[in-house]
Amino acid sequence: MNADVIDPRDDLAGVRLDRTAVERLAARGVIGETARDRALAAIEPPRHWGLWIGRLLATLGAALVLAGVVWFFAFNWNRIPPFVKLGAIAAMIAASLAVVVLDRFGRRWSPTAGSAAIVLVGVFLAVEGQIHQTGADAWMLYAAWAGLTLAWAALLRSAAPWAIWLAVADLALLGWWGQTQPGDASFHAGRNLSVALLHAGFLAAREGMAMRGVDWPAARWTRFYAGLPLLLALASTAVALLDRPRGFGPIEWTASIVIPVVFAVGFVVYRRWAPDVAMLAAICVVVCAVADLALFRLMTGGGDHADIGVYFLMGLATLGLFAAAVAWLRAVSLRMEAAR
Repeated sequence: MNADVIDPRDDLAGVRLDRTAVERLAARGVIGETARDRALAAIEPPRHWGLWIGRLLATLGAALVLAGVVWFFAFNWNRIPPFVKLGAIAAMIAASLAVVVLDRFGRRWSPTAGSAAIVLVGVFLAVEGQIHQTGADAWMLYAAWAGLTLAWAALLRSAAPWAIWLAVADLALLGWWGQTQPGDASFHAGRNLSVALLHAGFLAAREGMAMRGVDWPAARWTRFYAGLPLLLALASTAVALLDRPRGFGPIEWTASIVIPVVFAVGFVVYRRWAPDVAMLAAICVVVCAVADLALFRLMTGGGDHADIGVYFLMGLATLGLFAAAVAWLRAVSLRMEAAR
């Protein structure tokens, strides 16, 4: 039997079909226009926006309910006994987890209920810290919050709980730097570099799972949720290094190596392995801005002031740099469209 012929009796439940695959089949003549239109209508029905509106309203509703819980305890703090405070929050956490279990970790209610449980753990820790004050730093609250909910985020297999967990981890990391480390010359570079490495690891895990066919982290917004803070942290670190180009310590030297490596890896990944023009554009904007600042520092000898001739040359260099980036992105976009 010909290996290229698909037996209709085979189980095709695991075959993933999206708009790109349908367009490729139509472009190669494998399916006709009628089949293409029917396939696209099945994948993206005309009323597909209703699903997104439903998800948006569910997310906003859950966020408002959780905000109401927080404000309820804050407004009635002195009127509620400590046992009732902790017991009510624990009951809400148990109810959220019960919904997840009854939904069998599915996709209908589990992401919302699991996200609520993760947020309520933070509320529980905050209330406990106010009732029994130990004098611990605030970053310990966020660290405990992230540590206690890490397993939940992993079991839920949904992007929303992971997004909340990453935000909590960011707060723990930023709090640790702000409350335990001295505000010396290496402070800003070390803080931004640690945030960048956290998001780089999260983004690498996201891309690895998406390439292996894991569907829950494959939503495009998760790429920008992890990638944009990474780029901003790298840009901030690069600016700090250019403002003080002498007297580097271990953190500064590490950052000066990590920054170009991450940018280079980003160009390769989003050009070859996971083509994405939007991410390439974001990387190009950051690289061009950093390169522009580096050129200015070079032309002024590391100073902040220059004559009008230097500013004129910098204007021309900026226009040329960004024009070259736009031309390259346009060429890359056309190649990606042709390859589909």
